[in-house]
Amino acid sequence: MDVLLATAGHLPQLDADDAPLVDALRARGLDIDVAVWDDPAVEWGAAGIVVVRSTWDYTGRRDEFLAWAERVASLTRLENPADVLRWNTHKSYLIELEERGAPVVPTAWLGQGDRIDLGELLADRGWKRAVVKPAVDSGSRGLRRVEPDDLASGQAHLDELLARADVMVQPYLEAIETEGERSLVFLGDGFSHAVRKRPAPGDFRIQQRWGGRYEVEDVSTELRDLGAWILEASGHDYLYARVDLVDDADGTPQLAELEVAEPSLYLTHVPEAATRLAGLVEERLS
Repeated sequence: MDVLLATAGHLPQLDADDAPLVDALRARGLDIDVAVWDDPAVEWGAAGIVVVRSTWDYTGRRDEFLAWAERVASLTRLENPADVLRWNTHKSYLIELEERGAPVVPTAWLGQGDRIDLGELLADRGWKRAVVKPAVDSGSRGLRRVEPDDLASGQAHLDELLARADVMVQPYLEAIETEGERSLVFLGDGFSHAVRKRPAPGDFRIQQRWGGRYEVEDVSTELRDLGAWILEASGHDYLYARVDLVDDADGTPQLAELEVAEPSLYLTHVPEAATRLAGLVEERLS
């Protein structure tokens, strides 16, 4: 076996976005298969390289997922590496990037078990609207927008999250509704493509499961350079990476996420990127 692509139990044949990668790997003559990351019957060491893809059910079992990554990395090559997965699967990595100069969306970091008055927190920060989300999350599942006239609902959500997880509170950036979010995809050490993701009318979540709309977009050299700088500042080496940017009230790009664990790479939108990624996989395999 040359390549094993790791996925989640509810996506045993990968997310549809990875279909072009499967085709591109096979077009290079590589022997590939797909395996569920927590399936105890899988012989991960039989593969020359394991590539993490749609392992999106790890968020409630992060420790188990990281133990799996360490085990796989001891048996064969894992991409992205286990230390990257550990670093990136808790959003506190944003603190490190901000300390190094990255323009991160302002964030109040709360620890599991904290008791916080949300109204006081927002008043202290000068935020009229906010978003509340767990620090280990995927696909905006735990995300809640907090409106000034419905603090009670936001407080209840915050209390529920804090009872079981670390939590982030951030100002609500209005531009997400109109300008959406830009995702800059990097493969190896080079920029590949960018996708703008806009929410459905009346919503603010940009994922397609919530009605988000995606389109490939040319981005400026300045944005490409910003994405590349953020990757360099992280201090890690990546097979794949996605830099998610959203504008603040002044139109200045802010880092929302650096996705290097199991991001969608929008390969169905840019199939030629799958060919480039397959080439990088083959290089690292050899």
